[in-house]
Amino acid sequence: MTVACQPVALDQDQIWVPELLDCSRSARRPDLVHRSEAARSVIHRFRSARRKRIRSQHTADMDPHRLGQTTVVVATADPELLDQVLSVSAVVGVEPLILSDPGQVRTHWASASMVLLGVDQAARVAAMGVPRRAEAYLVAGEKASASQAQQWSVRLGAAVISLPASAGWLSEALADIGGTGQGTGSLICVLGGSGGVGASTLAAGLAFVAARASHRTMLIDADVRSGGLDLLLGAERTAGWRWPRLATARGHLGDLTGQLPSVEGVDVLSMARGEAPPGWELQAEQLKSVLLSAMRSHEITVVDLPRTLGTGAGDALRRAKVVVLVRDDVRGVAAGREAVRGLGGVCDSLGLVVRQNRSRLLEPKLVATGVGLPLIGSFVDDPALIRAAERGDPPARSARSALARLCRQLLGDLPQTQRTEVKALARA
Repeated sequence: MTVACQPVALDQDQIWVPELLDCSRSARRPDLVHRSEAARSVIHRFRSARRKRIRSQHTADMDPHRLGQTTVVVATADPELLDQVLSVSAVVGVEPLILSDPGQVRTHWASASMVLLGVDQAARVAAMGVPRRAEAYLVAGEKASASQAQQWSVRLGAAVISLPASAGWLSEALADIGGTGQGTGSLICVLGGSGGVGASTLAAGLAFVAARASHRTMLIDADVRSGGLDLLLGAERTAGWRWPRLATARGHLGDLTGQLPSVEGVDVLSMARGEAPPGWELQAEQLKSVLLSAMRSHEITVVDLPRTLGTGAGDALRRAKVVVLVRDDVRGVAAGREAVRGLGGVCDSLGLVVRQNRSRLLEPKLVATGVGLPLIGSFVDDPALIRAAERGDPPARSARSALARLCRQLLGDLPQTQRTEVKALARA
């Protein structure tokens, strides 16, 4: 009974960063970007746990997973297949119970939240006469024949998961079992109508005002050519992951908290300078994976979008409130119209913010009429913003500034993203 469980057909090295996916003993890279000495990847933690279990197999009395907790049982003696399963489970943040002796499977067959049975152990488990159950899967590697997997699938009533082809599907299934597959965070994106209008400043201001209001907040730099949003925040020397570390992220990502630089309570995912592969562009799958992770772990996620939107921007816009920022002059109106046209109708929630010159050339309402968007706010140029950026001080640090007041207004109007919307983004 082979089930077509490949809604996301991915190669093994597309689930996570290639350095992290390779679980061989020789796969440690000393030159990873911005490595914090205290931070260890989830892969390394789970590899250590796996070795302990293999040396000292669990019995029913030794099971560290308590009754009522989520337990994912992995039963296989194939080290290559086990490494592939652990790579996926580590990314999701689920620690499985590993059984190399199939005789122990019967003990956990009924109580486990999910059972992942290697095809190498299928014959022995089938001979036990275990009853059929939900969330039981037969895991096959590339070397396993389709006919062999199908034969034991029918006997056990377990769908077949072929790795690495179905690794993306497995990560989502593990995330749902572990309770990490859903999120209710709000998503707000800022798009500048023209260069230098201050979109990055507004995005950073929104993030820091949200953090000061005790919201868990993440700020994401989606502009490959921005030079790095961490420079605006004075965090270029703060240790943590930048986009190059997630350059090939695919499928379900675990909580990035603790891996990213943190500035005054805001987790920041910034572009890096000179570290991305030549010609690298942010792709839809990479951005979607990071956004879903952020919306699960953070209450508010703010994205600084590039002016030229690539294919990866659609997923950010589809479920977000998008703020278009323009200047209050004729060129600002024209640039704003082009920016809206470039969105291509992918976003249902659009609003305009006008940055007014100190001479106040055009009224904000007139600008909004010219651009064709509802006016949701405006603020007057403040020389202090430029001086703060040069010093590396986060924007809107002063609660009485015009920018801080605008950010509070925009955040107050931000509706909470519903759980169904997050699921819809995951299926997109």
